[in-house]
Parts: sequence; C-alpha cells; structure tokens
Amino acid sequence: MFYFKERKKHPLILKNPALLIIDMQNYFLDPHSPAYLHGAERIIPNIKKIVSQAFAKEIPVVMTVHIGGNENMKNWWGNIVQENWANPFFKENKIELIKKDTYDAFWQTDLDQKLKSNNIKDIIITGVMTHLCCETTARSAFVRGYNVIMVEDALWDKDEFYHFSSLKNLAHGFATISKTEEVVWHISQLPG
Repeated sequence: MFYFKERKKHPLILKNPALLIIDMQNYFLDPHSPAYLHGAERIIPNIKKIVSQAFAKEIPVVMTVHIGGNENMKNWWGNIVQENWANPFFKENKIELIKKDTYDAFWQTDLDQKLKSNNIKDIIITGVMTHLCCETTARSAFVRGYNVIMVEDALWDKDEFYHFSSLKNLAHGFATISKTEEVVWHISQLPG
C-alpha cells in the first residue's frame, strides 16, 4: 500500500522519540498458541533494527505485554490471556515492560507518565496487531498530543486487509506511516 498523499502532508519528522513495541509475546508468536499470528516472526528483524538504533541513541524503548483481560475484552473474545502466554519476545534490560489488559497501552498504565517525564514528543509504534492494540494505542497517543509514527513493515496483523485498512485510516488522521529503514536513518541523525 502507498501513502503518497498522506506522506506529502505529514512527512516523517523525529524530535524526541520513544519506541513502543506492542505485544510481541508468545501469545501471538508461538505456533501452539490459540492466538498465533501466522507470519508474525517476519517483523522481528525489523523491530530488532529499530531497537538497536534506539539503544545507540539512548532512545527509550517500551514493550507492552498483554495479560489477563478487562471485562470488555473477556466478553468480546470469550477468554483472557493467561500468564503462561505473556512472555515477552524482547527481554533486554534496557527495554521497559508495561503490562496491559486491553487494546490501549495508555489505559490504566503509567505509559503516559513515563513518556512525559522523558519529554517524549514522538512515538514510534511496532508490534501486533495493527488494527487492534497498535491502532488503539496510536489513536490514544495522538489525543494525548504525541506525534505518532506507524512502522508499516514492523507491524503485523492476522490479515493483510486489516493491516492496510488500519494504516490507511491512521495515515488520514492520526499517524505518519513509515518503513523500518527510514525510521532507522532518522534515528541515526538525532543528536546523542
């Protein structure tokens, strides 16, 4: 999918970013999980590239782990994410973990406080699923005043239609859509 019109109006600009990795955990990555996202392992190398550059520039990296489920989630999906399915893929000490029980990484977590205490202006979003947790978090970040960047080839979904539809909607009103190599280059140009 192309975002030429949207990118012309809202090009990628980074001032003081943080990297957010959404729900890269065994619940979505393990082929034996009831919620396995076939092919999700394809985005791991791209996320690793961004993480590596973020570490090099001392940019905060935060990873969410979905565990449990609030009442709405239980009612909608008929289950919750058990603790044994809440093992994060990225386990580096420099990555801060935030547990959540719904789509929005800001809802009833201290994510906003952590970002604001570091004067973060831009949120680079990677992970799964594009149209659920990633999109909900992107919209929530936007209404909190953050510049949102969705990394198209570092996001994954259960279906291409959901993935591209979500990104096209976000490009229209909430986020800049970018690719891994562009994000890595822009981070490399930041002072530090």
